[in-house]
Amino acid sequence: MINALRYTKELESAGFTKDQANSALKVVLEIMNDKFATKQDIQLSEIALRSDMKEMESNIRSDMKEMESGIRSDMKEMESGIRSDMKSMESGIRSDMKDMEYRLQYQINDLSKNLLSLESRLVIKLSGIMVLCMGSLVTLQKLLL
Repeated sequence: MINALRYTKELESAGFTKDQANSALKVVLEIMNDKFATKQDIQLSEIALRSDMKEMESNIRSDMKEMESGIRSDMKEMESGIRSDMKSMESGIRSDMKDMEYRLQYQINDLSKNLLSLESRLVIKLSGIMVLCMGSLVTLQKLLL
């Protein structure tokens, strides 16, 4: 720290009396004792700082694990929601497809009925044309003979 004897000797050689030099030394020593840290003070501060840092590290690790757990839980919840939404969509699509199938089947049946009706009308018209042709042939045959 400070060499007290040397300090007082220098003050005396600068013109201080022995009492003044001792008083100045006391003031300096009091200031040093109050304001300067000793090796022990520094070691105790270092130990406290290391302890605080370990506690902070432990808290941070704990917080990180808690966050990870929360994120994993949220992800599982999201996955479950997505799966539920997908099943709902699939059900809706299947229902829409069934409705379409029934409508198409109805339209096919309607077209089949229309075709049968057209076929019947064509048969009737062709029959009438055949009768007319036969009558014309018979008339032509009578005229020619």
